[in-house]
Amino acid sequence: MLKRILYSLILFLSINAEAKKLYTEMPVLIHMARSEQEDTFGFNLVEHLPSLIYKGILDGKITLWDSPKKQIAISPEALKNIESSNSVSFAKTGNLFLNELWTSSPRKTEFVVVGISFLSESPKGKISFGFVEILQALPLLTQNIPTNVNGPAQISYIDAIYSRRYNFNLLQFGPRDFSSNPSSSFTIKKDAFYSKKKVVGLYKPQNTKMVTFVIEKNLSESEDPGSNCLHSIEKFLNENKEILFNIGGDKYFDFHNRLLDITITRIEVTEIWSKKGNQIVYTPYSVKIFANNKPLNILSFEEITKWQLLINFKTLEDVLLEKAFNFSIYKINRDLIPYNESAVYLKALRDYKWSQVSNYVKYSRN
Repeated sequence: MLKRILYSLILFLSINAEAKKLYTEMPVLIHMARSEQEDTFGFNLVEHLPSLIYKGILDGKITLWDSPKKQIAISPEALKNIESSNSVSFAKTGNLFLNELWTSSPRKTEFVVVGISFLSESPKGKISFGFVEILQALPLLTQNIPTNVNGPAQISYIDAIYSRRYNFNLLQFGPRDFSSNPSSSFTIKKDAFYSKKKVVGLYKPQNTKMVTFVIEKNLSESEDPGSNCLHSIEKFLNENKEILFNIGGDKYFDFHNRLLDITITRIEVTEIWSKKGNQIVYTPYSVKIFANNKPLNILSFEEITKWQLLINFKTLEDVLLEKAFNFSIYKINRDLIPYNESAVYLKALRDYKWSQVSNYVKYSRN
């Protein structure tokens, strides 16, 4: 009996010691499930990354291997056959696996992602699609991942991977697969990433939002700054028909009828909003003008600045930054905002945590 107690104690201590001992470039496999990712993370790698990689494989930009050992390359045609014969879709897989190397010391943890493995559930069971190298996929991973209202304005796929803003399970740690003792995986993961250790290479997303809002004419106030913006742009384009036609007006208006005046009915302004403390800093990004309710080409703010517009002795940028006009938020990051909830979203951005915007709006509805 005493021997059993001693054996159990030694086993417990060895597991605990392994979780906290020094290790260098330990091969690790982690798993993410699409259904386990939280809305407050701001993005879902499992939802978007497979389709990006899939396109890269079909375009011949990324090699799909049978496993991390890279013994057999799977051609795009073979991949399609795997999908067809098993009634599964690589692009819509609900599981993602990252092959990583972890290095840990008493004060810090470092991790490097070396590859991505893909697996899907099918009527015939689990189907392994294979493995891709992170370095080869890097040119595609520098693209921005779609983000919701809780996420940053712009974040690349590779930065999202290194942000660790996702729920994951530790499946393998060196030779161990935790099948006999699943709880020990939590101990190792906690010590590496959720202790007081510094995590080297961890990407911290910026506290930004891509916000698009609509300025419409305010008929009740003759000196409304928003209305004056529309009038100023309207006057400029009517006096400079060549510019009107060059920014998309030629799709709707007769180039030869230069006497025809247009009316600016709406302006959509896109800005990058950054929160620093309790203050929001606005950076104009682009402008979409509607002439006679027809959308013209989207213009970068640098392009429209060249028009040198003055609104009551202020530049367009000054007027936009002051926000002394009525506007409704139309879009935050990838998410379209209902007109009747614009004010609630604006209040959430001004007064609440930016990773909890959707929660603020949700509870405001009750």
